[in-house]
Amino acid sequence: MSLPKLLSLFILFSVSVNLAIAQEEKLDKSNFVCSYTAGVINEKSICSMLGFRTRPEAQKAVERIVSRSGLKQNFYVMECPNIDNCFAAARNGERLIVYDASFMRRVNSITNTDWGAMSILAHEIGHHLQGHTLKEGGSDPNRELEADEFSGFVMYQMGSSLKEAQSAIWKMTTDYDTGSHPPRRKRMIAIKRGYENAKGMYPRLNSDPEPEIEREVPKTEPLVRKPELVKVPAKPRNVITVKTGCIEGNCSQGYGVAVNRKTLEKYAGNWKNGRRVGYGIEYYADNRKKYEGDFSGSDFHGYGTYYFKDGSKYVGKFKQGLMHDDKATFYYQNGDRLYIRYVNGKKEGKGRVIYYGGVQGTIFFENDIER
Repeated sequence: MSLPKLLSLFILFSVSVNLAIAQEEKLDKSNFVCSYTAGVINEKSICSMLGFRTRPEAQKAVERIVSRSGLKQNFYVMECPNIDNCFAAARNGERLIVYDASFMRRVNSITNTDWGAMSILAHEIGHHLQGHTLKEGGSDPNRELEADEFSGFVMYQMGSSLKEAQSAIWKMTTDYDTGSHPPRRKRMIAIKRGYENAKGMYPRLNSDPEPEIEREVPKTEPLVRKPELVKVPAKPRNVITVKTGCIEGNCSQGYGVAVNRKTLEKYAGNWKNGRRVGYGIEYYADNRKKYEGDFSGSDFHGYGTYYFKDGSKYVGKFKQGLMHDDKATFYYQNGDRLYIRYVNGKKEGKGRVIYYGGVQGTIFFENDIER
């Protein structure tokens, strides 16, 4: 059974419990609570229980995460409805991972991958294994970043991609610094750091190279009309023919459509002396829009919109192929907007961000790095 399926079983089935009624009063006091998001935890909703058993599928999923650390499991896992969160807690000596099954299902739905909820579980387990729950208090930025880094470390070992490891942070949080939780960008960096550390230690563990076979595609430069055939990597039994070069219209003077031989990216727009000039649209190899706007000398130049593969986009001016505008707008995938100056393709100075929920803030950049 695959790990994502294990997690699906984990979040779809409730944890069955046996109450230890005689010890119930020991749970009245919480000395540590650390939630995944900055949402308020309603501790009255936390089930007052000590002794319980869990389904084998759920325990196996937890064990698979813990085993990546080389440490022993030092906590219990239990489900409590209506808390709309997942968090680590220590209550009178009992260490717990508490989760709301509906919340975990919603995470997977929003992130469109089972790895979203798995990364949250790994994050909360990280709080326990790194000793955060031994200390008084709750969430703070340093603890959250350490747990994020642990999550990225184990997610690589378990087989997820970096994008999948970061999916919950990207979709479920914002770039607003709450005081207890750092901005989303810093958390994304922490996950990547853990992921890359694991990759450095286990370079072959998560590798899945695509086999190479031969297929036929035209061997032409973008403007050559008579193609030759060249062998390139492909998946088995998937031999196709791709037409490149100028495939429609006039790619010297006027309007034409051309496909790049090396990248298989397509351009549809105006040409002058065999160069892209004026208005045009460039597409990724999978036919998703990459850029729409002005060209000069085949470069992005003038006003346009650049669409990143992750769903974010830049709207503003370009100069010789680089983003360059004193008043550019960057749209994040989740709907947040950043108004910032771009210099030679990099964010510089003070920017104003409007988060999806309407809250506004200020961010400072130096050489494209948030300070």
